[in-house]
Amino acid sequence: MLSRSKMVPLKLKTGRRYRMDCVQKTLVHIERLQEVSLPFFNHVFENGATYRCIAEFLDKLSSCSAPKLQSLLFEVGFQQTPRIVIPSSFPAPNLRSLQIKHCDLSWASSVLTGLTVLSIKNLSPECLPTLDQLISALRRMPALHTLELEDALPALPFQTTSLPRTPRAMNVRLPHLKQLRLTAKMLEVANVLARIELQESTAEVRLFCEGFSGNPNHQWNASLPIISRALKSCFKASPDKSRQVPRSMRLSGTSSCIRLHSSTVRNPSSWTGSTSGTYLDLDLVTESPVTLVFDFPDDMRRIILSDFQKVVPLGSIEAMYFHFFFPCWDGFWIDFLGRGATRNLAYMHIQGLRQALEELLKSLRSQKHSVSRRVNGRSQQGPVFAPVLSHLVLHGLEFDSMNWMRPSDLLDVLIDRVNEGRGLDHLEFVSTTGILARDVKLLREVVADVSWDEYESSDEDSDHDYDYDIDSDYDDPIDYYGFDSDHGYST
Repeated sequence: MLSRSKMVPLKLKTGRRYRMDCVQKTLVHIERLQEVSLPFFNHVFENGATYRCIAEFLDKLSSCSAPKLQSLLFEVGFQQTPRIVIPSSFPAPNLRSLQIKHCDLSWASSVLTGLTVLSIKNLSPECLPTLDQLISALRRMPALHTLELEDALPALPFQTTSLPRTPRAMNVRLPHLKQLRLTAKMLEVANVLARIELQESTAEVRLFCEGFSGNPNHQWNASLPIISRALKSCFKASPDKSRQVPRSMRLSGTSSCIRLHSSTVRNPSSWTGSTSGTYLDLDLVTESPVTLVFDFPDDMRRIILSDFQKVVPLGSIEAMYFHFFFPCWDGFWIDFLGRGATRNLAYMHIQGLRQALEELLKSLRSQKHSVSRRVNGRSQQGPVFAPVLSHLVLHGLEFDSMNWMRPSDLLDVLIDRVNEGRGLDHLEFVSTTGILARDVKLLREVVADVSWDEYESSDEDSDHDYDYDIDSDYDDPIDYYGFDSDHGYST
């Protein structure tokens, strides 16, 4: 077939199953190759034949012309030794896409010229670039629209606590960059971000910060303003409408890791349907302008979350999804999201520990018309939290009639909000325990639309008792606060 097709351009792609002899025969036709995509796995290299075949191809590529070659992809298993090395130069004037994983190359290579797609993952430590080498290489690729560097960023000395200040005029500008993905230690990511001027064309930024290489507090303080400045452009619509402003966010996390997605869709269906403790596959999230992943030691959790509103502009966010299982502290939601930052927040979906809901109810309490019990002898002060919140989803949470987190406390808070003209329109309970039919009936007197999956419906309804810590000389808590059945105020 290869001989009959004569000089027709060839595209060579392999999957998990292929014949190595066919690959070898195809690679011989260097002058016809248009695309080479070889994602190999560890077991493929065990007998050494595959390695020798690829090494021979690259050696021949460095001396023979490949005028039609536009795309080159090599993914090799991390255990491969010796490693595949991309030639420093080879005559492929039309090469536009280079994607390598567990392979090495020189940053001075002429291969890093004129590319539109560059993806480098898991370089050997000795092949990591200096910052100047990386910036110099990027300047040779002004048409670059996709840049992905994973464990391929300049390394910093251990215990580095600050970054050198460089005039912005010396930064690299990539006017066509649409996708940027960086993975490394926190300060290493910031070190590169500080030298790249993101343009209005940049529609997607994904930063994976894999912990710290020195003093976490100092390195976080050095990284924060750089990451914040880089992300600001992602939260602004471009003049030509090619980039939309994010409208929703999803935050998931454990005790030592936080993952954040943003979306230009207000309520992405894939987020609403997620009920497991696993994270969403980042590659399946569509229209996600910003993705952040922060790994950190436990003692840095409160510092990083309290600085969250400094990292990500929240003013445009209308919907937030929370799925985390780390302990909250008193005043968590105000510290985390601030007050003014939630001015457009209309939808909240919370899945996590009971403490997260407890702290949310403290934050949602009204200032002027509070009928709910004070918590720890304190009342909330300052502007109203989430003033336009209209839809609240409680997912996998737990109420307990014996402790502070009772259904009646939620009812009190919602009455507070209605008294101030900030009541909910929709309230949903999904797989939430401690809510019974009587609770739902009372809540429907305050919220027009209450959805309950009857997750814990039982005969306990008849024995369920309500204990309010405010004046108890009334029978119906709804009538006491002056509500008619049409959810308005009585006269």
